[in-house]
Amino acid sequence: MKRSLNHPGVAVLFVALLLWGSGAFYASSAEAAEKSKLVVRLDFIVGGKHAPWFIARDKGFYSKRGLSVDLQAGKGSADTVRAIGAGLADVGFADMATTIVARSRGIPVLAVAQLGYVPVTIVWREETPIKGLKDLEGKSWAISPGQAQWFLMPAFCKINNINFKAIKIQNTAPPLQPAALVAKKVDFITMFRASNDEVAQRAATKRGIKLKRIYMRDNGLNIYGSSLIVREELVKKRPDAIRAYVEATMEGLRYARDHQEEALQILVKHKPELKKDLARVQLKHAVEEVFILPESLKSGFGFMQPDLLEKTVRITNKYFTVGRKVSSGEVYTNQFIKK
Repeated sequence: MKRSLNHPGVAVLFVALLLWGSGAFYASSAEAAEKSKLVVRLDFIVGGKHAPWFIARDKGFYSKRGLSVDLQAGKGSADTVRAIGAGLADVGFADMATTIVARSRGIPVLAVAQLGYVPVTIVWREETPIKGLKDLEGKSWAISPGQAQWFLMPAFCKINNINFKAIKIQNTAPPLQPAALVAKKVDFITMFRASNDEVAQRAATKRGIKLKRIYMRDNGLNIYGSSLIVREELVKKRPDAIRAYVEATMEGLRYARDHQEEALQILVKHKPELKKDLARVQLKHAVEEVFILPESLKSGFGFMQPDLLEKTVRITNKYFTVGRKVSSGEVYTNQFIKK
């Protein structure tokens, strides 16, 4: 039997559907509103090593923990730390020593996870007279004041009895440094493994130039390198969001390590301008050489060993240009590490 639109049963059904639809709409809106937004500032222009953050976003590792993240490229660790301290970003990825220096100068930032030892390499052309560390004296170095290496190199020189003042500084924007080395405009550069170290190697290989490199971590500067950092006030005001950021990023790191080709595809989907073969090598070095220390497999990804953190702070206080000497307890917390 065909019912009229004016039939009472139809009216009841219509109202019920209307209420159900409204409820679904408001539930969906409420769910979206509950997502905690975080602005994430990376340390540098996006490359292969940044795949874990894009993995964590695309695979829903942030979302399932209630986060909505905005990933931003950086211009160097010093710039990232300043941005987070000033409230232009909430959390990020930056050099640990640079973070400690910033803290000593009153910038309210805190390390909440480590991502390996200092990954800086010193790179020069094999043809140059540089045969050992002392030979860096009198040679030209391409560097920009906003980079972590700007702080790391003087400390490295003091540890290795190199006269830093004898090095000729040539102010060069970070993206141009590998080209400056290959074009023989400078004698050496300081690169980050899993980042611009591979860019320099690629540029040199294309020109048939052989490079030599040493690792700072193997020559006295075996301290923590990159870290996840946050604006300090958020540790108290938004601890759940910070915990979610740390855990989701570490999940992204694990996934990128175990699914490197998929991680690469996700990264280049968002950054199609990347050279795929270069990004692949950067990613491999990041997840196999740099980010995951052997002890991280036992104590939890990102966990900062108190004795090594103390050494990192001690060396930073001694060799870096700090505003004041800081204590290790001021610069880090392990409270968000999942063991």
